[in-house]
Amino acid sequence: MVGDRIYSREEACYILQVSLSAGEEEVKRAYRNLVKQYHPDSNPNQNTHQIYLRIHAAYEYLQEHPYQAPVIMPTRPVRIFETNAKTKVQHRQQQRFQEERKRALEREKEERVKRFKEAQEAKKKQEKPQTSEEEVLNKIRAIWLAETIKRQMEQDKKDKDAKVRKQVYQAFMQQKLNEEEERKSRK
Repeated sequence: MVGDRIYSREEACYILQVSLSAGEEEVKRAYRNLVKQYHPDSNPNQNTHQIYLRIHAAYEYLQEHPYQAPVIMPTRPVRIFETNAKTKVQHRQQQRFQEERKRALEREKEERVKRFKEAQEAKKKQEKPQTSEEEVLNKIRAIWLAETIKRQMEQDKKDKDAKVRKQVYQAFMQQKLNEEEERKSRK
């Protein structure tokens, strides 16, 4: 339900709390009782405006779409058709055609399955399965590579720290030399 619009008899009957086969009088009675209960003027402190609008929309929907009892049509006796030789021949031809089509579809399906299996086998032959020794060697190589990278990163960090210390020392020494030259130049 979007907004206050009702889309089905089931929804409207649910809102008004009546059965799907409710007559006009039953719908009116339920509508009056709910309106008395949820009217905004009767409940000024509660937020009943939306509920009231839904009840009103449900009532309008049921007024526009009253309940109609299903019509039961009387049954007619089955007519028996006579068949002639021509229709029998056509029927047999149609059955043969359907059987041939069914067999053709089954053959196509079998061929597709066969091609798929062949493709899977060819793919398996192309892929060389790894033995347990190769798997172990690959894991050892991965561990060795990780350790090498870790050692290299540690060495790079040490080299960077040493370079920074060297630059700081050179700056300190340069400052000392500058201070000594200033002292000599003042004397």
